[in-house]
Amino acid sequence: MSFGPHLLLAVLEGTVIAAVLALTALGLSLQFGVMRIVNVAHGEFFMLGAVAAWWFSALVPGHPAFGFALALVGAPLVVGAVAIAAERLVLRRLDYNPESTIVATIGLLFVIQQLALTFFGPDARPVA
Repeated sequence: MSFGPHLLLAVLEGTVIAAVLALTALGLSLQFGVMRIVNVAHGEFFMLGAVAAWWFSALVPGHPAFGFALALVGAPLVVGAVAIAAERLVLRRLDYNPESTIVATIGLLFVIQQLALTFFGPDARPVA
């Protein structure tokens, strides 16, 4: 049994996980650098994007590429709409006060997390 395919798979999975973590960190640092907001709910927006991408990809029957294309377009639009709504309804009303925004984004974290659990459940789902 050769070790090559297993090593290649481990390297690819590690690269994908590193890219996901890098994108999350880049978004968080960009948000703090530009808007000076400590968004504690940033990871939940990322999770919402992953769940929306799964939902869009599962929505289209047939070849998986069609579901992937729909998820590639639909998930950022959904998360962007939710983020704009959160910014307009929560953060602007607080006038971007640093202490208040931390507490408000902690509240957003719980709301987004519980809505995702309510509508999609706690089970892991395959993307294929």
